[in-house]
Amino acid sequence: MAHPAVTDFLRALDSFDRSKTRTEIFRIFCEMAWCALAKRASPFPDQRDRLEADYMSCVGMFPNKDDVRRMPDMMGLALQTIAAGGVDFFGQVAAEIGALDARMGQFFTPYEVSRMMAMMTLGDVAAQIQTHGFITISEPAAGAGGMVLAVADVIEEQGFDPARHIWVEAVELSRATFHMAYVQIAARGVAGRVIHGNSLSLESFDQAFTPAAPVFHALNGHPFAKQREAERQAADAEKAAQAMRQELLRGSVPATARAVWQ
Repeated sequence: MAHPAVTDFLRALDSFDRSKTRTEIFRIFCEMAWCALAKRASPFPDQRDRLEADYMSCVGMFPNKDDVRRMPDMMGLALQTIAAGGVDFFGQVAAEIGALDARMGQFFTPYEVSRMMAMMTLGDVAAQIQTHGFITISEPAAGAGGMVLAVADVIEEQGFDPARHIWVEAVELSRATFHMAYVQIAARGVAGRVIHGNSLSLESFDQAFTPAAPVFHALNGHPFAKQREAERQAADAEKAAQAMRQELLRGSVPATARAVWQ
């Protein structure tokens, strides 16, 4: 059974001009929501300008301006419901209107299943958070962000703030679904970065930090600072080893020894 707010949202979709399908309206709505939220969160002026232009381009797709005026109420309904937790709002909407593409492996995972998986995977994270201050979550195929929402709910129920104690790196290949994921993760108050990209080829087409990211950085610093320091130390050690090998090659060692070191 659909969440009551999802039912209200679907009813609002049905009130739009019939020149567009519900799937088209929903896709444009999600892009407009992405543009609005990502623009407010972006520290980059050029990205903010691009998002503003993309938002206005979406507005221009609705010749009936009454349709545009419906958007803020729909946005408020979606954001309020997502922020409260306990539901994969956009995932449910997409499933109800048939907006998921099975050819791309897009299937709706019920929230209850995502929640069970989150509980089994995370367990009791209190010790880890108390030691490190936070946990990091990698989601290479984020879909509409339902799994991240479930993780946020489980973490919050254990007494931790998703904005302070979680950093998420979420990647989604489909542009339309990437918009859904960003809006849901941002609205749920989770700190992190959402990427429109391909986790297999490592291509990245677009990305944005969530509004909670500055809160996380202010409290914890860079989420991967320790990994970066370890990589730097490993690189320095490799440079030192290379320098030592070169020094030995320049020394008065036999030619056979030089051949071994080369």
